[in-house]
Amino acid sequence: STGSYWATVHPQGGLVYLVNGHGLHGLDQRDIEAVVRLTPRSIFQYGLFGGSQVSVSGQAITDSFDSSQGAYDPSTAGHEGDIGTNSVVTGGITISGSIAINGQIAVGPGVADPGSVVAISGGTALITGTPPVESQSVAMALPPLSIPEGLSCSDLSVQGQTTMLLPSALGPHCFHDLSIGGGATLTADGPVKVYVTGAFTASGNTVIGIPTDPTAMLLFLVSNEQATFEGSLTGSTEFYGGMYAPSATITISGNAQVFGSVVAQAIEVSGDAQVHYNEALGNLTDPVGLYDTDVLSWREP
Repeated sequence: STGSYWATVHPQGGLVYLVNGHGLHGLDQRDIEAVVRLTPRSIFQYGLFGGSQVSVSGQAITDSFDSSQGAYDPSTAGHEGDIGTNSVVTGGITISGSIAINGQIAVGPGVADPGSVVAISGGTALITGTPPVESQSVAMALPPLSIPEGLSCSDLSVQGQTTMLLPSALGPHCFHDLSIGGGATLTADGPVKVYVTGAFTASGNTVIGIPTDPTAMLLFLVSNEQATFEGSLTGSTEFYGGMYAPSATITISGNAQVFGSVVAQAIEVSGDAQVHYNEALGNLTDPVGLYDTDVLSWREP
């Protein structure tokens, strides 16, 4: 408590760094030199992740699958349907109703009692992870989004029994307001990134993404407007891919289904919505959410 420390960091190429750390206590100084390598990790580490809050109600469920091993099968679904937040205050995660979370809940770092961040009321809540709630070692970074230079954005509405195919060779694609409804499909012929600068809405028996490859479509919401996935009694909205919205609130309701991952500033899940986390998205490195740190060597000069 009476000492101090400082460090200098020198890039060595790639993601390798030379770190010179110094500690001082009174007249005693200690110096350490370390070579450190960073390994990027996908931002899609959770089925649902809300920077400030995640709210789950109704009869929603989460579970997991790995699309590199095959399509989602409810009879073999895994228990990696984790939910996370950076919040460290009560209500960072709220749960009500008959919820089934086949996975863990992760809250912000440094919380002595991680369960204190989770508020559960009414109904029953099944959390299969061990432990059911834990504190992250470091907070998940939610880097801001920007439109790639030179990319123009226009409104797009896909309605009725219509299929819109986005050519991957012409990507990335950008839209201001994007709306899919009434049995429409928005898909692509290969890996594609889709930027939305305004409002996003999907409702009524619609499909977004590539069902045969749920890692291929990444949807980036640049704005802070609310985005909505809404299923109805007459059909389900299905999203295959990863959605990243660092400034927005994402609403998943009705009987909508997500086969992938949703990361946003805040997330609201209700009704009979289902989130099937695709573990294969965790292998992507764009965008980056965390870095694993490995000390390759160290010495005292």
